[in-house]
Amino acid sequence: MLGIAAIRLPAPFRRIGARHTETTRAIVKRFRRDSKVLAFLLAASFTVTACGSERHGVEKLEAPDIAGTWESNKGGRIVFTEDGSVSFSNITQDPYCVPENLRNAIPRASGDGKWKFETIPDERPGVRIEFATGEARPAHCALNAMWVGTRPYGHMYLRQDDGKGERYKRDSAAH
Repeated sequence: MLGIAAIRLPAPFRRIGARHTETTRAIVKRFRRDSKVLAFLLAASFTVTACGSERHGVEKLEAPDIAGTWESNKGGRIVFTEDGSVSFSNITQDPYCVPENLRNAIPRASGDGKWKFETIPDERPGVRIEFATGEARPAHCALNAMWVGTRPYGHMYLRQDDGKGERYKRDSAAH
């Protein structure tokens, strides 16, 4: 009885097997070369898109970008100082800053507080404005302001006004 190793294929079949092996080696060699090129291109593209770019392609805010007086198209006024103080008058009241029973009675707010840089995920660069409400509940409130455009920033809006058409412009006469 002959074993499998003892069976000899006819010459035409031996050449097919040899070509198949050569073709497989060529494919593997080409794949290795191409995969190195592909890996390099992917790494280069991630580096180019990640280096030097801020979220949404917007520059980071700095205190001089926001310091000054900002007035809205509906009579609101906010004054930011570089030391982190803020005063505001006639701005849209955030419903969560007013006791529930007074939400419709107090549509606009005025006061003083502090600001600090804070950007909400998936939003434009901005600041957080914190102030005391003067009420028992809630005693403390926080609003977010976002800047629009590129430096020098000329427009901003309060997050609670998003979609309501109230926008603030820098008052160049007061700055």
